[in-house]
Amino acid sequence: METNQDRVVASARVVLPANERRRTDMTTRGFTFVADEPHNGAPGEGPTPTEYLLMALASCTAQTLRQYVDYKYDTAGDITVEINYHEPQQEGAERYLQRTITLSEDPDPDDLKVMHDIAERSPVTLLIQFAWSVRTEFVGPR
Repeated sequence: METNQDRVVASARVVLPANERRRTDMTTRGFTFVADEPHNGAPGEGPTPTEYLLMALASCTAQTLRQYVDYKYDTAGDITVEINYHEPQQEGAERYLQRTITLSEDPDPDDLKVMHDIAERSPVTLLIQFAWSVRTEFVGPR
């Protein structure tokens, strides 16, 4: 596999031990998390990988909006972001994420339009919306 000089801006490591079927230990920058999938009616020991993706989108949206409102206003209240992943029952219909943003204070309609545009350009939104190249490499035992 060809290596390049592109700057790495984030990284993660996941280990799925030989004695586990779904539960993974995840690390990034010294933080440790667990991901798991429900199985046989059990809820699992942590969020699913899909739930982590939804949490990443929600938290990035809220943080990006907070940066804007902190710059624009003295206070803007609470920002709540909910993400729901919809998988349609109808064959051929498109899967989609529904993002709902709730503000505890009512902004001016012009500011609300700007906030909508900012949410659409938050970093994780852009990661999800654009086609990304995933380059896969298998290596031998370490």
